[in-house]
Amino acid sequence: MTRADSSFKAIALAKAQARTALRNVRLTLISNIAIALSLAALLYRENGETPILWWLGVAIPLALFRAWWVSRLAASGAVDTAPHQVLRHLTLLALASGLLWGFVPAAVGVFSTQHGLDYITFIMIGATTGAIIQGAAYSPVSLAFATPVMAATLFRIMMSGDSSDYIIALDGVFLTFMLFRAAIGGEREFTASQMTALEATDLANSLASANNEVLNSNRALEQIARADPLTGLANRSHFRDAAADACRSGQGVAFVLFDVDNFKIINDTRGHDAGDRVIAAVADLLRLSCGSHDLPVRLGGDEFIVVLKGDDVAARALSLARRLSGALTRPLQVLGQPLAITCSIGIAAHPGGPIDVEDVFSRADAALYRAKDDGRACIRLFDARMQEEFLLQRCIDGDLPGALARGELHLEFQPQVVLATGQVVGFEALLRWRHPTAGLIPPPDIIHAAIRLQLSARLLSFIGDAACYFLRALDASGAPPVNVAVNVSPRELTLHSPAKILMDLTQRHGIDPRRVEIEITEEALFDPKQCARELQRIEHYGFGLAIDDFGVGHSSISNLMSIALDTIKIDRSFVHGVSANRQNQQLIAAITAVARPLGHRIIAEGVESQGEAETLRMLGCSYGQGWLYGRPMRAADAVAWLAGLDEERRRERQLA
Repeated sequence: MTRADSSFKAIALAKAQARTALRNVRLTLISNIAIALSLAALLYRENGETPILWWLGVAIPLALFRAWWVSRLAASGAVDTAPHQVLRHLTLLALASGLLWGFVPAAVGVFSTQHGLDYITFIMIGATTGAIIQGAAYSPVSLAFATPVMAATLFRIMMSGDSSDYIIALDGVFLTFMLFRAAIGGEREFTASQMTALEATDLANSLASANNEVLNSNRALEQIARADPLTGLANRSHFRDAAADACRSGQGVAFVLFDVDNFKIINDTRGHDAGDRVIAAVADLLRLSCGSHDLPVRLGGDEFIVVLKGDDVAARALSLARRLSGALTRPLQVLGQPLAITCSIGIAAHPGGPIDVEDVFSRADAALYRAKDDGRACIRLFDARMQEEFLLQRCIDGDLPGALARGELHLEFQPQVVLATGQVVGFEALLRWRHPTAGLIPPPDIIHAAIRLQLSARLLSFIGDAACYFLRALDASGAPPVNVAVNVSPRELTLHSPAKILMDLTQRHGIDPRRVEIEITEEALFDPKQCARELQRIEHYGFGLAIDDFGVGHSSISNLMSIALDTIKIDRSFVHGVSANRQNQQLIAAITAVARPLGHRIIAEGVESQGEAETLRMLGCSYGQGWLYGRPMRAADAVAWLAGLDEERRRERQLA
C-alpha cells in the first residue's frame, strides 16, 4: 500500500468515526440529562440538601452546550473537511462532562450521606457503561468521560473502610478493565469493518475505473478503426457499414465520389507534407459543404465520398458537389503559398428501395471517370447513357472469366509498313472478343475489366502466347523476320510484371525478345518513376517499347526523354484528313522533329488513303499502319496475306 493510499484511508476512517460519534453522542446526551435528573432527585430525597441541585445546575447546561456544539459541528461540514478536529472536540467535551460527573462520588459527603453511595455507584457505573457502548466507534470519547467517573467512584468505595466495600471495589476495577477493553475492542472492530468497507469500495471503484478505461479504450479504438487519422473523417471501414445500412434502408441514397485533380503532381513537386495539408484542407471544406445528416468519408489517398440518404437525394447531392466546387475556387494556403486545387466529382443517386451498395458505388465511380474524361474539374451525374455503359461493364465483368477459359477471345494482326516502300516490318496484335449479346467488345474495355477482375496477368499470358505462335507460324512460312507489338495497360506495370510474363513465353517458344514490342499509352509517361522498375526490366530483357496514341495525352518532352523508347505511334485522330489539316500537319512535324533525333521510329496509325501516306512521309514520318495497307486479320490469314504479298513482290521484281 502506498503512503498516499494509507493517508486516504486514515482520513476516510476518521470521517466515519466522527460521523458515527456525532450521531451516537446525541443519544448519549439525552441519557446524560435524564440520568442527571434522576440522580439529583434520589439524592435530594435522601437528605433534602440542595448542593446536588447546584451540581445539576451545571450538568444540564454543560449537556446542552455539548448538544449545541455537536449540532454546530454537524452543520459546518467539518466531518468531511476536518474529521480529526471534530474527534478532538468531542473528546474534550466528553472529558469535561466526565470530570463534572466524577465530582459526585468524590464529594459524596457533600451531596449525600454515606448510605447514598450505593445509589451513586450504581448510577455512575451505569452511565459509564452506556457511554462506552455508545462510543464504540471512537474509544477516546467514551474513555474521556468514563475514566474520571470510574476513578472517582472506585476511589470513593475504597475510602469507605469496609472490607465488603474493598471486594466491591476490586469487582469495580475488574468491571472497569472489561469496559475499557470493550471500548478499545469495539473501536478496533469498527476500524476493521470500515477498512474492509473502504477496501471493498476501492476494489469496486478500481473495477469501475478499469471498466471505464476499457470502455474508453474500446471507444477510442473504435474511433481509430472507423476514422481517418489525417482528416478525422469516417474511413473506408465506416463507409462500408454506413453505406450498406443506407442502401438496405429503402430510403433514397446518393454517393458523391470525388478526388483531387493531379494530386500526385502536388505530392511529387511539393512533397508529401504539402500533400497531407491539401488533403486536410479539402476535408475541412467538405465538412462545411455537408449537411448535418450527411456522412463525409476519406476512402484513402486523395479519394473522398459522401453518403446521403432520405428525400430528394439527387438534388441534395448535386447541391453539395456545387458547394464544394465553389469552395475550391479560392486557392488553398499550403505551407505559406497559394495553391489552386480542383476536384473531379461523380454522383450516383437512387430515389428509393433497397439496392446493393456496390451498384451505387460503381455508378458513382463511372460518373467520376466521365468527369475525368471530360477534362476534370467538373461534376457528372450518373445518367441513362452511363447506365448503358454500366450495364455493359457488368455484362463484361460477368462473362469475361468464362470467355477466357473457353477460348472465345482471339487476336487479329494488322500490318505496319514502311511508308516509302510498303515493306511490312511488323504487326500489331489486336485483342478481339465478340460477345454473344453485346457484340464486339473494344479492347480497352476488355483490358480494364481484366484489371478489375484481377485477370490481367492471365489475359496478357493469353495474348503473349498467341503472338508467339503467330511469329513461329510466320517463320515456318518462310516470311522475312518481322516484329509483333503487344498492348499493355500502364496500370499493369504496377500490378504485375508484363516483362517477366512475356520473357517466359518467348523463351518457351524460342522467340527472340527483340521481335516483341510492348505498347503502352502516354499515361505511363505521367509518372515514369512509379513504372521505372518495370520499364528497366523491359529494356533489360530486350523487348521493344512503344508509346501508343501519342499526342492525345499531356506528356512532356522531358518525360519522353526519361525512358528508353523505340517507337512513337501518332494517334489516328491526327492522321485522319491530315492532307488538308494544317494544324495537324504542324503537330506531326513537331513530333517528328523531337523524336527522330532521339532515335525513335515514328508510326502513324489509321492511314486510310494514299494522300495521307504521302503527306505523312513528307512530314518526316517513316512508318504507317491502317486500312490502306491491310485490315486486322486472324493469324492464319495474316500469314497467308504476307506470303501472298511477298510472292507478288517477287513477280514484280522479275518483271522489272
